[in-house]
Amino acid sequence: MKKVSVYTRGFTHAASYYRVLQYTEKIKDADITNRFTVTDRMFRKYSDAPTLFCKIQYHLTIFFRNFMNFARDIKASPDIVVISRAAVPKVCVFPLSLMYKRVLKNSTVIWDFDDDIFGINEITKAEARLLQEYSDRIIVTSDYLKNMLNEDCQSRVSMLPTTDGDLTIDDKAEFNSRRKSLYKDAINVLWVGSSSGLKHIRNVVPALDTAAKTVMEKTGKKLTLTVVCNLPLEENTKDLEIKNIRWARDIVPDIMLGSHIGIMPLLNIKRSMGKGGFKLVQYMAVGLPAIASDVGFNSNVVADGETGYLIDDKDSTDGWADAVLKLSLDYESWEKASLASLEKWEEEFSFDRNLSLWKKLLTE
Repeated sequence: MKKVSVYTRGFTHAASYYRVLQYTEKIKDADITNRFTVTDRMFRKYSDAPTLFCKIQYHLTIFFRNFMNFARDIKASPDIVVISRAAVPKVCVFPLSLMYKRVLKNSTVIWDFDDDIFGINEITKAEARLLQEYSDRIIVTSDYLKNMLNEDCQSRVSMLPTTDGDLTIDDKAEFNSRRKSLYKDAINVLWVGSSSGLKHIRNVVPALDTAAKTVMEKTGKKLTLTVVCNLPLEENTKDLEIKNIRWARDIVPDIMLGSHIGIMPLLNIKRSMGKGGFKLVQYMAVGLPAIASDVGFNSNVVADGETGYLIDDKDSTDGWADAVLKLSLDYESWEKASLASLEKWEEEFSFDRNLSLWKKLLTE
């Protein structure tokens, strides 16, 4: 049985969980040790109120926890080391950098990331050099991220979409029953994400407010935007009702099964190009039609006109109101998009396919 050390920021950190931990928790034929680089409490504090003092606390926590993590792995000599995004963001300095290098040199290294961690300065140049030199397998979500790596890394890169194993449809005949009963009187639009993504949704709130007025006039239905996030969306609207719910992993499935449209707006900026479309994949897993900005990887996830709509909103967000209206007019058209979404998820983004790859990487 292979010894595996997994470096993540813990179960509260979404990328750590959905990219790595949801799989390693299910793999029993490997001796897996979690090397959490920060506590859940510290990560929540850093995410919710990133003051200067909090940032210093956060990075000092990472430094000292990884000092101990690396010391343990130098002694334990794991067969495989998994790095999620960056093990030592901002603090890849002496003596940590030397300890880190020794751990990587003595193990098979798997490095996984699903965002432009270079562009947002999440990873230092020193750590990036180490991981590109010593990684035996690099897992990313898109060609855009692959092309950020050095030329000699390209042959070691594998593509793996981010998906959600907690979202499963057991009864395909009945999973839309609650949505159908709600559809007669209301259209529930959903956005799930972290506070760093609120700038994207603010960009389309005026268009959604316009859609709320049009939907009410043409169908008599109330349009509600539910925002599931660690911080609230605070915007003034005339016709659109905004409902804020604090994010917790266990409440998301039920909220999704009571929603009609999932949205993923993205500003047309460089950082958006590295996004892996995870929100859209989550929506599809529960048969939720989606509307998304036609930016980056989103076009690989949404089948325009089939599972939802892609909106070219670089110059204008008016297309968002039109797309919402199309999915609000009649239940049969909406249900067709719902079933198409679920089918596409099963064919291209299933949890079981991803789990099989992780099992192979960590056990063979």
